[in-house]
Order: sequence, then structure tokens, then C-alpha cells
Amino acid sequence: MLNKRIKEGIKKYHNPNKRIRFCLGTLALVCLCFILLIVSTFTQIKINFQLPDDGIHNYLKFEYIPQIPVVIFIAGLLGEYWGLFTVVLYILTGLSGLFPVFALGGGLGYIFQYNFGYIFAYIFGLIFVSKELNKSTGLAHIILAVLYGVLTIHLIGTFYMIIISLIRHESLDFMANWIYFQSLSKILYDIVFGIIALITAKGLRKILWLILG
Repeated sequence: MLNKRIKEGIKKYHNPNKRIRFCLGTLALVCLCFILLIVSTFTQIKINFQLPDDGIHNYLKFEYIPQIPVVIFIAGLLGEYWGLFTVVLYILTGLSGLFPVFALGGGLGYIFQYNFGYIFAYIFGLIFVSKELNKSTGLAHIILAVLYGVLTIHLIGTFYMIIISLIRHESLDFMANWIYFQSLSKILYDIVFGIIALITAKGLRKILWLILG
């Protein structure tokens, strides 16, 4: 009986289109991922590069916020349905103004912030990651899923920022600097950490298949 249950559970897990059923375990994971998304918003990873310059070592300091890899992690762990539920819950919580879960606070007026496009794009990034994983969970599809997710988020976020900048009559230099610091300088990190996050999520989901169903 136990062996039959295990075999059935493994068969369900290997079905990429299988939606995770609702249970207390799923609810707990949604809550943990919701909290993880908030924590990642206010977490800065400091990266230092040592650059030799005429015998004098200079340091290039870079602060990285790992929120996009966390979104990719959520897509891999919870799947499209519950992943979307978690991300939309995060966005609605921030826009409600009840809790300042966004980097610069919250409230409905946050839609006019330059960086809101990136937050809104989490929805589409998660969908692209989930759709690609539905094809296969092999390494090639994991890399493609991360590429699709990261590029989608940055493209939508950049486009949104340009629209807000045009409304506010910002200069081209302002927009160019924003695109560089918010996207071009971070895409590679998002891809690398995103791949690590997705591999971790798929492994963790496999371990928790009894809970996830």
C-alpha cells in the first residue's frame, strides 16, 4: 500500500502540468514565499570587485537586490497557479497601502513610481517561467525559463519607466542612466542567481512532493 502511494505521488510530481492541490501545506508554502518576497525587497547583497590599477587595488562596489531570482524561485516551487496567487497578493498588499512592502513604501500612488513596472512585470515573468517549465524540467529548459523570465521583467520594467519619465518630462540622460543601473548592470546577476534559484526550487519541490501533492 505504501509503495503504491509513493509511486502514484512520484507520477503526479513528474507531470509538469499537474496543479498543486490546495492543502495546509500549500497554504504554508504560499505564506513563506510571500514573506520571502517581502524580505528580498529589503535585502541588499554587496558585491565587491577588486580592480588592479597601476599596482593600486581599487574596489568596485555593487549592491544587488535578489527579488527577481526570488520570483523565479516561487515559480519553480509553487507553479503557475499558486505562484501567481503569491505575486499578485504581494502587489495588491503593497498597493493597498496597509503595509509598505515595496522598496519605497506602498499605496495606490506607487503605480507612478519609476520602478513599479518591474514589480508589475513579476506577473508576466512568472508566467513565462512556468510555461517553459511545463515543457520540461531539464537543465536546458531551466536556463530558457530563467532567460524568458528575467528578460520579460526587465523589458516591461524599462518600458514602464520610459512612459513615466516621458509623462514627467525627464531627460534622455536620466532615462539612459536609469536603464543602465536598474537593468543592464543587473541582468547578468538576475540570470545567474535565477538559475540557481530555479534549480533549488525544483529540488525542494521534489523533496516536498508529499505536501504539495
